[in-house]
Amino acid sequence: YSKMKKFILIIIIMFLNSCGFTPIYSSKDSNYKIISFQKNKNNNLTKYIQDSIISFSNDNAEKNLRLDLNFKEEIIAILKDSKGDPKKNRITIIVDLKVLDKNSDLVVEKIFSENFEYNIVDNKFNLRQYEKNIKLNLVEEITQEIRVFLAEVK
Repeated sequence: YSKMKKFILIIIIMFLNSCGFTPIYSSKDSNYKIISFQKNKNNNLTKYIQDSIISFSNDNAEKNLRLDLNFKEEIIAILKDSKGDPKKNRITIIVDLKVLDKNSDLVVEKIFSENFEYNIVDNKFNLRQYEKNIKLNLVEEITQEIRVFLAEVK
């Protein structure tokens, strides 16, 4: 019973932590313009990354960039019980970002990676919701790192 209370508390904290997001920077402060955005997967997480990065694109910037994003997510069992059933997992989100100039020449490539370890709960619905929240939080962290990185690209 106490494990369920802890799980529900974690879910509530994650929901409260996710709402009320306000950007630190605005597009008028950015020094780049995104002229194209390619991605290997089309899901909610890659759409979040794309929308967030493009929202900081400054149409008046002289630096025109093309982005090629390769998104990968993994869930790996890192601890199993005596029966071989998973007890603890690690979610890893990896984003390989290629930054190209307006002529499609490679400027720089960087891999962004975040992971999180968590205990498995018996309720599969709660587990899936929890994993969904973890993935979104990891993608939010990576997206912030990408925005800082793009501001520093020469």
